[in-house]
Amino acid sequence: MTTSNIQPTSDNQPLVKVTDELSNLIESFIELGILVHDNQGTNQSNQALVNKLQQLILLFKNLNDPELKKYPIPIDVISYIEDGRNPDIYTREFVEVNAKLNAKLKGKMLGFKKLQNILGDKLGKEFPELNGSIETIKENYA
Repeated sequence: MTTSNIQPTSDNQPLVKVTDELSNLIESFIELGILVHDNQGTNQSNQALVNKLQQLILLFKNLNDPELKKYPIPIDVISYIEDGRNPDIYTREFVEVNAKLNAKLKGKMLGFKKLQNILGDKLGKEFPELNGSIETIKENYA
C-alpha cells in the first residue's frame, strides 16, 4: 500500500514498526468502509462494526510511540498529506528546489573566484609591492 519501503536497520526500527501499523490502519479503514456500506442493521452486522471500531482505536493507541519523537516530521509534509497529496511528490520537489539552489550557489562561488583572480591581477599590476600578499591571500582562499 505504501509508495516506498523503509529498509530496516537498528536505527529505524520504530519507523518500520509505525509503517507497518499505518498499513494495517489503512486496511482497517477500508474494511470499515465495506462494513458500513454492507450493514444490514442486524445485531451481527452491528457487532462487526463495533469490533472493527475497537480494532481501529487500538491501532491508533499503538501509533502513539514515544520513540518516534526523535523523528520530527516537517509541517510542510503534514500539510501536504492533509491536502490529499502524495508526500513522495513533496520529497521530489524538495530535492529539485535544493538542486536549483545548489547550482545557483555554485555559480555565485565561481563568480566570486573569478572576481578574486581578476581583482588580484589588477591590484598586482597597479601595486607590484603587494604581489606577495596577494598571492598569499589567493592561496589561503583557494
